[in-house]
This record gives sequence, C-alpha cells and structure tokens, in this order.
Amino acid sequence: MNFLIIGATGPTGREIVKQAVDQKHKVTAMVRNTSRANFAPQVGIAVGDVLDLDSLKKALAGQDAVISSLGSAATGPFKDMTMLSEGTRNLVTAMRDTGVLRLVCITGIGAGDSKGHGPWYYNRLIQPLILRGVYEDKTRQEAIVRDSRLDWTLVRPALLTNGAARGEKVVRAFTDLAGIQVGSISRADVASFCLRELVECRYRHQAPVITY
Repeated sequence: MNFLIIGATGPTGREIVKQAVDQKHKVTAMVRNTSRANFAPQVGIAVGDVLDLDSLKKALAGQDAVISSLGSAATGPFKDMTMLSEGTRNLVTAMRDTGVLRLVCITGIGAGDSKGHGPWYYNRLIQPLILRGVYEDKTRQEAIVRDSRLDWTLVRPALLTNGAARGEKVVRAFTDLAGIQVGSISRADVASFCLRELVECRYRHQAPVITY
C-alpha cells in the first residue's frame, strides 16, 4: 500500500514509519523541515505543513491512504490551541479533493467521549492542568473526522510509553467505554495497531480506545 504519514517526525510517527518500511509498504513522510527527515532511504519525503492546503494536496498525489499522528506540545491550563483541528480540516479537504479516502487518525484518551476513562491522576491532574487546550482541540479534530465523509478510523491510545511492543494479543481495543478505565500502551504497539487497521479496516467509522 502507498500511504502518507502526517506527523512523521514525532515519536509515534517515527515508529509508524519504521514498521511500515519493515512491512514493505511504500511510505511517504510529510515533514516541515527536511533536517529532521532522517528516515530509511526508501521512505519518500514530502515537504509541507498541515496548515498549507496546497502542500497537502501535493503530498497526497499517488497515495492510497493516510495515517495521521499529528501531535502538539502541552498547553497548560489556560492556553487554547487550534492547530490539530485546523490541520485536520485541511487534510480532510485535501483528501476529498484528491480522491484519497482512507484515513487512520490518532488522537488519544480524553478526546471526545473518551474523556474521564484514563487513570485517575490523568483525568484529574494531567489532562485539566497540562493538556486542557490540546484535548479540547483533539475533540474538535475528532468531530471533523467523523463528519468528513471519508473512510475513517479514529485511534485513541491510552497513556503512551516508549516501551517495546508487546504484540497484538496483548493490546485491547474498546469501542464501548462503559465502565472502562485504561492504563498505558507503547508507541510501538500503537504503530502496529494503526498499520493493521489501515489494511484490515476492522474499525471503520469507529473510534477504538487501545490499551494493555
């Protein structure tokens, strides 16, 4: 499969690129700065920005699908942000205009109706005090994807770690969150889940929360 990775230079994006290369996909990484594009030689590079619609359309040429691992820095309790939602709105427009319909978009635990389903310290301290603006924007981002008329899946990881992959049999995915409180998951297992979902489409038009 030929696909574009948005947010390829972030820690989760890099893991997706690495695993995609290992699986023999044809991968293009969209980057703002080529100095950070130190990927394997077979990875294509598209210079662009999610806030620049034309650069997104150019990056989507010849692609079959997109994985978005777009991220942002913590905002604290007072600062608002719009980059995730604005960038995703541009991405959706560019995908529809270029006929690329399959989108796997990573958000996180605390976006949309997953709010309150993390560990207690995350729900009461980390999200409201450190990540408030980020997760309010992730909620807007999810709404844009849901309304996009694309072939979408939203992936909501639990708290991310840099640990080794533990494998598909260990990862749990929940679409019904009633009574569910999740813990953590490694970026390696998030990448693996997204690559499987890109091809298998088990969660088309759903928003699974994934955790150990």
